[in-house]
Amino acid sequence: MYMTEIDVQQPFWVADWYIDPAACRIKRADKELKLEPKAMTVLICLVQHAGEVLAREKLEKMAWQDTVVGYDSLAGSIIKLRKAFEDDTKNPKFIETVPKRGYRFIAEVSHEKPVKHLATVIDKTSIVRKTFYLVAFALFLVTFGLILNNLNIVSVDEKLTKPSIAVLPFKNLSNFPEQDYFSDGMSADLITDLSKISSLTVISRNSVFAYKNMDVDVKKIHEELGVTYVIEGSVRKSGDVVRISARLIDAKNGHTLWADRFDGTLKNIFNLQDEVASKVVSSLSIRLTEHERNILYQDYTNSVAAYDEFLHGWQLFWVLSKETNHLARKHFLKAIELDNKFARAYANLAWTYTYDYSNAWSKDPKHSMEQAFYFAKKGVELAPNSPQVHWVMSLVHMFSKRYGEALKSTQQTLIHNPNYADGYGMMSAILNYSGQPKKALVVMKKAMLLNPHYSQLYLIIRGEVYFNLNKYEKAIEDFEVALMRNPEAQEARLWLAAAYAYTGDIESAHWQLDNIRHAGIKLTLNYIEQVVPLNDPLQRKHLLDGLSKAGLETR
Repeated sequence: MYMTEIDVQQPFWVADWYIDPAACRIKRADKELKLEPKAMTVLICLVQHAGEVLAREKLEKMAWQDTVVGYDSLAGSIIKLRKAFEDDTKNPKFIETVPKRGYRFIAEVSHEKPVKHLATVIDKTSIVRKTFYLVAFALFLVTFGLILNNLNIVSVDEKLTKPSIAVLPFKNLSNFPEQDYFSDGMSADLITDLSKISSLTVISRNSVFAYKNMDVDVKKIHEELGVTYVIEGSVRKSGDVVRISARLIDAKNGHTLWADRFDGTLKNIFNLQDEVASKVVSSLSIRLTEHERNILYQDYTNSVAAYDEFLHGWQLFWVLSKETNHLARKHFLKAIELDNKFARAYANLAWTYTYDYSNAWSKDPKHSMEQAFYFAKKGVELAPNSPQVHWVMSLVHMFSKRYGEALKSTQQTLIHNPNYADGYGMMSAILNYSGQPKKALVVMKKAMLLNPHYSQLYLIIRGEVYFNLNKYEKAIEDFEVALMRNPEAQEARLWLAAAYAYTGDIESAHWQLDNIRHAGIKLTLNYIEQVVPLNDPLQRKHLLDGLSKAGLETR
C-alpha cells in the first residue's frame, strides 16, 4: 500500500522498519540507526510520493527548497538511505533508480506495523535448485582457490586465519564540522599503519568509512565485515591541544578489551598516533618482523603544518572533479613548501597531474605526465618503504604504457603492505589494460574481498574489465552504480557510453556523452586513443568503435 499523505511529525512504518521522523531514527527488531536530517528529509519526500517517479530536479527542490546544492548531494543522501535500509541497487526493495528519469520509492508504507504472513507451501523444485546452486558454488570455490594459488594471492581461508580488525572513523569532538578532515585523517593513518603488519588483516578505509556518522552495533560490523576486533575512537582538537580517545572491542561479543586516551599537542601528534598503534599491537600479542618494526612507526613528516595541508588536500582530492583536483594540488604544494622531504605529498601531487592527463583537464597533457613522473619518482626516492608512493608510481607507469614497470611498482606496494586492497585494485587495472582481463577479474575479486565496501573506483575498474570481456550488461551495472556514488566520475560515463552503444541503446549512450560535454570536458576519439592505456590493438579498437557508435567525434 502506498501512502501519498503523511504527517511528518508522526512515526510510520516502511516495510518492517519503524520510522521516527522527529528523532531522525529508524528501527527494525534490535537494530536502530540515526539518519542525518537531510537524509530523513529525502526519505519523507520519497514516501510522500511513493510509487511515483520523482525527477532528480524535483526531488532536490523538495528536499533543499531554494538552496543551491552540489550535484552529488542528492546521490549522497540516496546512498545513505540504501545503506541504512540494506537495500540492493540491483534488486531494490525500497528505492528504485529509473534511468534518465529519477527515483521511485517502492516499499510498502503504513501507519500500522505490517503483519507477516507465513508461507504454507514449499516448492520441492526450489529445494532441488538450491542444492544444485550449492554444489555449483562449492565447485566454484575450489576452482577459484586454485586460480588464486597460481597467482600467489591469499585465499579466503588463509585470510580468515589471521586476526582481523576494522578501525571505525574517529568522531570529531571539536564542535566544528570543518575539523572533520583532521579526525578522518587520524583514522585513515591508523588504518595505514596497521595494514603494514602481515599477520593482521585490516579492513580498508573505504569499507569502514561507510559507517561514518552511523550508530552501528559492533556485532553487526562483525557480521558484515567478518572482523574479530573493532577500534572506535574520537579526536578533540582545541587550538594546539589534541586528545585521542580509543578503545579496542571484541566484535563477537561487544566486550571492550581496553580503552585509553592519549593527550598531547599538535607538535607530538605523530607520537600519539604511534602510541595508539603500539597499544593495538601489544594487546593482540602480535609479533612484528624486523621489516615491519622498521616501517611501522615512520612519520610522514616532521612538520605539523605540512601534515595539516596534506590532510586538507587529501579530503579535496577524493571529490574527483577538475576544480577540487587543482585545489588539492595547491595544498600538496604547500605541504612540500613546508617540508621538502614529505614523500606522500610528492606522490599525491603526481596523482593530481596524472588525473589532469587522463581526464582531459590539462591544456598540455605531455607536460602533465612529465610532472607526474617527476614527482612520483621523487616520492619513491624519499620513502622507498611507503606502499602509497609505490602505488602512485604504478599509476604513472600504467598511463605511460610501461606495463612491466607498473606491475613491479604494484608488487612493491603489496610487499610493504600485504593488506592494501587498493594495491590489488591497481594490479587489476594494469592487467586489464595490458591485455589480460580474465586475470584482472580474479585479482579484483581479491581487492573486493579485502575491501567489502569498496569505492566507485573499484566498480569502474571492474566495469572496464567486463567491457573488455564483452559482458556489457555487467559493465553497465558497475558504471551506473559508480556514477550513483560519484556523478563526477567522468571515466565511468565514457566507458558506459560505449557499453550502451554495443547493447543498441544509442539514446542512453548519447545522454552519457552529453553529460561529459556539459561538465566542460572536450573529449575526442583521437584523444581517447592517445590517453587510455590499452595495449591490445583489438581492445583499443573495441573501445573506440563503441564510442564512435555512441556519437563521439574523431576531432
